[in-house]
Amino acid sequence: MKALILCGGLGTRLRSVIGASQKAVADIDGRPFLSFVIEQLAMAGIHDLVFCTHYQSEQVEEVVTNLPSDPARKVAIVREPSPMGTGGAILYALSELRYEGPFIALNADTYLDATAYRAAAEAAPPSIVVTPIDDCERYGAVQFNEDRQVQAITEKGKTGPGLISAGVYGLHTRNLSDFPVETLSMEQVIIPALIAQKLLTAQVYEGPFLDIGTPDSLKLIREHGVRKL
Repeated sequence: MKALILCGGLGTRLRSVIGASQKAVADIDGRPFLSFVIEQLAMAGIHDLVFCTHYQSEQVEEVVTNLPSDPARKVAIVREPSPMGTGGAILYALSELRYEGPFIALNADTYLDATAYRAAAEAAPPSIVVTPIDDCERYGAVQFNEDRQVQAITEKGKTGPGLISAGVYGLHTRNLSDFPVETLSMEQVIIPALIAQKLLTAQVYEGPFLDIGTPDSLKLIREHGVRKL
């Protein structure tokens, strides 16, 4: 199974903490955060890795170059010519690699354990991994029926517990055939289209969910460590 890892974000909310660095390589316990993500992918049996980069691409390349040796690992780095959004980054990488077939896509700034990636890889595409959280305000809740068919994702800002997207998707290139290779959002364009077509299913994951996207969340992880939260 191929994994497309989205690590091209500008990380503007973290500038006060990490400066101009790429947030995926933020230091956690003396290691780049991205290395923990790669480790869990390997534990899920996923070794064919595509890093979708743009901002500070060379920092991601350095992390990948210095990873511990793994004979099973296959690596490709696809650098966008300009920021293309989460959906555009995926479409551009698939186009550059001339790949057709199943894959998973995930965010490089979120730590999940191997079961999340395994769930996405094993589910019939297209699927979205969802996880329970005490307060959905930052994310928006994923709503689905008893058959796990996703019916809606509520807008951000509504408080209270619920299931949110964990930022991991199980897809096949045929699911994306209607979308041009251009700047667009996975969350705002592709996912709503798949929901409208009644194609998207939810895979519930109840393991750790650690998002380093804000200064407070990064501080918490740095204080307690990835494996202790």
